Amino acid sequence: MNNNLKDMATKAKERLKRGLYTNAEKTKAKNAMNINSYFIKNLNSLKKLSGTAEFVIINDDIDPKFVAKVHAMLNSNEEIFNPIGRLIDNQLYTTLNDIQKQFYVLSIVDKYNKIKNEYNQNLAVKIG
Repeated sequence: MNNNLKDMATKAKERLKRGLYTNAEKTKAKNAMNINSYFIKNLNSLKKLSGTAEFVIINDDIDPKFVAKVHAMLNSNEEIFNPIGRLIDNQLYTTLNDIQKQFYVLSIVDKYNKIKNEYNQNLAVKIG
């Protein structure tokens, strides 16, 4: 790769020495220089940009209360159509932004599926 880069640089140097650029190549090179100078000129402006970020820690641990809720739903004779909606902590959910809400719901789904699979495996062992 190093030799390839060296060859390309040598060829470019020869083109520059001999003036073998076509008008399209000259225009392309000029545009590239303009783009580079734009970023160099605006580098100081980019350095001055600042932002703030707020983080909410969404716990990925499965606590016993959550497990008890899932088991209660699975043991219930009632057919439950929205188990995830019932497992969401609404007080926490309302404080989250859109991305955090998505992550939170996906973590609830993951926890629910893990507990449900374990429950079904234990049930199959008891029956079998």
